[in-house]
Amino acid sequence: MRMKLLSACIIATSAFGTTSAFAAAPNTLERAGYIGGQGARLWYDDKISSPRLDDHALYGGQIGYRFSPRWSTELSYVEGDTERRGTAGPDYDIALPLISGRFHFSESSFLGFEPYAGLAAGEMWVEADVSGSDKHRETIAAPELGMQARLFRNLMLDIGARAPYSIDNDRWHGQAYAGLNLLFGVRERGQQVTQLEPTPRAEPTPPPAPAPQPQVVRRQVNETHTAQFAFDDATISASNRADLVSAARFMKQNPTTTVTLEGHTCSIGPEEYNQYLSERRAQAARQLLVNDGIESSRITVVGKGEREPVADNNTREGREKNRRVEAIISGTIEEKR
Repeated sequence: MRMKLLSACIIATSAFGTTSAFAAAPNTLERAGYIGGQGARLWYDDKISSPRLDDHALYGGQIGYRFSPRWSTELSYVEGDTERRGTAGPDYDIALPLISGRFHFSESSFLGFEPYAGLAAGEMWVEADVSGSDKHRETIAAPELGMQARLFRNLMLDIGARAPYSIDNDRWHGQAYAGLNLLFGVRERGQQVTQLEPTPRAEPTPPPAPAPQPQVVRRQVNETHTAQFAFDDATISASNRADLVSAARFMKQNPTTTVTLEGHTCSIGPEEYNQYLSERRAQAARQLLVNDGIESSRITVVGKGEREPVADNNTREGREKNRRVEAIISGTIEEKR
């Protein structure tokens, strides 16, 4: 039993040690609630445990809240049944309710996973599947190590290991777990709502003197409007809408122009996924322009993936600049001079 527990802890600790070789976090989560299900494997301390029970699987669920980039809390419950090891006897029902506090290493990542360390407390309930049997309770304290990865904006994978220590009986058990969580109330770091300042009322001015008739001049234009995106996100929000709205306004004023929407990403994540993400960002920008009255025939969409960075992907600031859509407007316009 102690060797199994030691092996699980060594594997988890080795994963955390490796994070120092990787740059800043892919996770931009600042605040969110979550609910989900999990499966676990429980190893008993078979040198002390009486009766000696087989290791077995547990299933259940959890609910939690990430209240800052570095801290979260979780309430979990898993249960299952097992039997005596090597001897005949009744089956045993096992339940493990726990509450955990966790510290997240939000500035580190390992293959897209964010590591965390925590401490859980609760009870272990053991009851023989026999009529009239008493429920045996043990008070539990359990250090834990784990990693989390957001598969999508509102879906998170959580894997880890903990070492439940029985305070009442001075023995160690081992547990490995994997859970899938649905996020709600998500708030990303840096997300903010733009406050529009009221336009000051202009004082009336006297009518201008008659001006000479202007001359119409044709000229070529080639200008770029850039919208930034959060990590692993293709959502048009208040923070990146302004530049795209400006591009749409310019195209309405100059109906002979066309636009190419180029989606880009930073270098974090697989190249194939980044290509897909860049196309989603460009399509989101296209939909905004179409909704704003720009004909789809004037819009070209292309995903560049991570191939054309404008800044250094080895720094956080550089990666933030590379998560973008460039609206490149070109054509001939008429101006009056």
